[in-house]
Amino acid sequence: MPPNGKSWEEYRKFVVEKLDTHTDHFGEIFTRLGKIDVELAKLKIKAGVWGLFAGAIPVAITIIIWLVVKK
Repeated sequence: MPPNGKSWEEYRKFVVEKLDTHTDHFGEIFTRLGKIDVELAKLKIKAGVWGLFAGAIPVAITIIIWLVVKK
């Protein structure tokens, strides 16, 4: 027996409406997840670039010191 003593047809319509609502919500969630993936990829690239510069600075300083001492 459907909840609240309603007919099966009313209960079926209720379930279909809820499923449609959940489908819409899942679509919104997947859209947001896609945007988050893009933002995460951007952050990874930025972190890589900063890491490159952070690693290049000590190397450049070492080369400069080596060239100065070599002369």
